[in-house]
Amino acid sequence: MMTFKVDNLKDMHSSLQEFVAYLRGYGITEDDAFFSRLVGCELVTNVIRHCGAMASFCGGVEGDAIVITVSSDAAKSFRLCPDMPDVLAESGRGLYIVNAVCRGDISFGDDGVTAKIKINANRV
Repeated sequence: MMTFKVDNLKDMHSSLQEFVAYLRGYGITEDDAFFSRLVGCELVTNVIRHCGAMASFCGGVEGDAIVITVSSDAAKSFRLCPDMPDVLAESGRGLYIVNAVCRGDISFGDDGVTAKIKINANRV
């Protein structure tokens, strides 16, 4: 498992690049690397922007899935909206995309939001 804490988008991007490099050690496909970065980016960005807090990230490979858990140091939490927002909405599309990428395999708990991305069977 790889973990990090960030409170700004610049550090988030570099930390997610390190996470993708970590995942490549498991031989994941470029598509899975892309989707993992996308999910991590959306969830961490929501904590930083909407909760105004430090985001804690934990991610790794468990069986046939990439598992990402993101939590907030703030008491305020965020929820995933599985419905497609108005196409002209200024926000909300990212969480819809996370739900689609994870095929609804997302859970909320005391430790934050956990998203599971099924690994492509055709590994590199």
